[in-house]
Amino acid sequence: MHLFYENIALYMLKHWMGSFFKDSTLNDQPYVLNNRQWNEIGAEMEAAKKSIPTDLGRPPRNIFLHYNGYKAEEWSSWITLYSLPLLKDRLPAKYIKGWSYFVKAVQLCQKRTLSLHNQCEIRNLLLRFYKHYEWYVITFILFEIFSVF
Repeated sequence: MHLFYENIALYMLKHWMGSFFKDSTLNDQPYVLNNRQWNEIGAEMEAAKKSIPTDLGRPPRNIFLHYNGYKAEEWSSWITLYSLPLLKDRLPAKYIKGWSYFVKAVQLCQKRTLSLHNQCEIRNLLLRFYKHYEWYVITFILFEIFSVF
């Protein structure tokens, strides 16, 4: 729970907000959304409160303003319900695709029972997410660091 909800989700959010690295030059990446975009996302989350059934749990809080106070339940909702639709037209498609592997894995992990097939699928989805992250984020940043020399 903590690994998915309070670590990976938070770290990815920090990447997308451009605050992951202490060296701000490393945060200037094509997957970083600006404050205006995050304000729009937060406003859309706030506006959705009125139309979301209580059966889905706690209504969403503006992630831009409140992510530091998010608990596991809110991170779970962000990952599985809100992140893909809210990021879809804002992040480049290749980053949405990579994030979707993680989202699908988390959704499967939330099932009450997991078949052997589900377990294999979760493993494959997490591996695809990791490889995507390694290729599009880490490799890109390392290339930028070493191209300076």
